[in-house]
Amino acid sequence: MRTQQPLARPILIYTTYVLVFAILQVTVLPEMTILKVRPDLTLVLAILTGYLFGRIDGLFLGLVAGFLRDVLAGRVLGLGMLLLMYAALTSHYLLRDFFRRKTWMGLVQIFLVTLLYELALVLLSWFFPMLPDQVPSFSQMMTRMATTMPLQGLANVAVGVPTLLLLRYKGPYDPRVLSEDLDDGSTGEGKWRLI
Repeated sequence: MRTQQPLARPILIYTTYVLVFAILQVTVLPEMTILKVRPDLTLVLAILTGYLFGRIDGLFLGLVAGFLRDVLAGRVLGLGMLLLMYAALTSHYLLRDFFRRKTWMGLVQIFLVTLLYELALVLLSWFFPMLPDQVPSFSQMMTRMATTMPLQGLANVAVGVPTLLLLRYKGPYDPRVLSEDLDDGSTGEGKWRLI
């Protein structure tokens, strides 16, 4: 029988990571673009949380990180929250039987979910443009999908390596506790399977 772990450690660690990542996302990273892309720290954090610690942790972290990022960036609330929540849930459910939450496969999840996230952004900007008189053309959308999306995926994988190590060794749950039951509905504790 598994004992219930106190929630103080996950709440404290998740709060710290969300605050630091969201602040870095809107203050430092806009100045650091490589080939017209910059890493999306809050997206990477949401993807890894959903993948490694389960759907409930990913859902709440995605909502909070998206809300904070929208507030700090001065955007309309709601869309960022939902997209990060869906990214975390997608990373939890996407090929989970194949990946089995192996640590290094989190990087593959980052790339795949980043592509899906960017595709959702492109489609949303096409169907629901923020400025109706500035709808992107079909060729602009195809160019973005062909060049920017893979580069964005690679940039997110690059920042995903230290984030993965950070969550692995200084994460919200004790990494020494392992469990074979990956889908028991509990959150966090025992969700790791080592390589």
